[in-house]
Amino acid sequence: MYWSILIALFVPIYGMKDETKEYNFNLVHQWHRIEYQYPSEAERTEAIKNGSYRIDIIRPADAQYTYHLKTEQDRYFITVPRRELTGTPATLGVINIKEPGRHETHVMDPYPSWSWHIDIEKCHYHRIVNVYRIWADECFRLWVMDNAKINDEFICPPQILVFDLEADTLLFKYELPYDQYENVSYYITPMSEVESMEDNCMKTWLYVADPIGPRLLVYNLEKNVSWTIQDQSFKPDPNYEKYTIGGDSFHLSYGISSLTLGPKCNPPGERKLFYHAMSNVRESWVYLKYLKNPDNFKKPYGSPQLFYTYPTTIDQQVSVESIDCKGMMYFGLLTDILMVKWNSNTPYMKENFVVIADNKTTMQLPTSVKVIPNRHNGSEYLFVFSTSYHKYPKPLDKDIVNFWLFRAKL
Repeated sequence: MYWSILIALFVPIYGMKDETKEYNFNLVHQWHRIEYQYPSEAERTEAIKNGSYRIDIIRPADAQYTYHLKTEQDRYFITVPRRELTGTPATLGVINIKEPGRHETHVMDPYPSWSWHIDIEKCHYHRIVNVYRIWADECFRLWVMDNAKINDEFICPPQILVFDLEADTLLFKYELPYDQYENVSYYITPMSEVESMEDNCMKTWLYVADPIGPRLLVYNLEKNVSWTIQDQSFKPDPNYEKYTIGGDSFHLSYGISSLTLGPKCNPPGERKLFYHAMSNVRESWVYLKYLKNPDNFKKPYGSPQLFYTYPTTIDQQVSVESIDCKGMMYFGLLTDILMVKWNSNTPYMKENFVVIADNKTTMQLPTSVKVIPNRHNGSEYLFVFSTSYHKYPKPLDKDIVNFWLFRAKL
């Protein structure tokens, strides 16, 4: 009876809600708190005692599923952004989902090893300072955008790291030129495009969102060169810098933060990069072919004609988005706390949204939404990582579940 009432309430606003029965969101795992795999229990205890591991404030941001061909095991990479120089033992880790961990939660191994996360302020060649989001491509590579920033200060130069997911070794490292980041820059969301799988997948591009700049970084792996782009559509809207999620209110002025590529099956030259400024209610896109030519962006805000923004809007913020092979986009509405899908070929309005998940506890502020193809049969899965990130910096309640990772077959 209660569920039928919900359906009746949502149909006039979001259209056909009976499609929810197509989506079975399975719980992959849930966490009370993030646990790291220390060499010994004594070292873990000492880390908590000296403050280098502040277990009650650590909040993850991103989850990336991968499949290891050699071991035939599922792996999940988790990012934990650093808010302070100490307190977070590692900003990037990996979980082998088949191995049980401490207190029925999965223990995270720092990736690729502990050494990359120690003495980060010394800026060693092999270092990872601060990571918010990551991306795994079809060439078995993990793209890591290390923004290298803690407490509004750059500890080291920001860098792009690319790891071989089979050997867990570093393939490429690229430090951003000094003229491509400023005091306010905070690169958080990478999205790679493999244009061709020939020549060891060297013809690959990386796009990275900076919500504070706000700007978009474009990196050409083949030529090992990058450039930045600015546009009015990247900016936040002052009218939507106040958020209210599950009774909690806060202010955030975030520009472009969500990136997702249009279907790969689109004709050459017509594939799009969709993007969204988090503190905004508009959806935009640009043809990838324009982003790949730095001559289009010699002047800041110099090519507004290349960017398209849907004329229609919605009434609340969206965190992150992802598109499947059919052009359906998936994202969370933050105020209503609903996961929805939307056909990107239709007007961007709530009447065209279809609710696919409705849980006011487990779906608060999804910080990671990714459509990932199954390597065996070509089907696609939607992964949603909900972290209630807005509740920071309140200490985590160790007696309740704080983070959830869901998967649904599309």
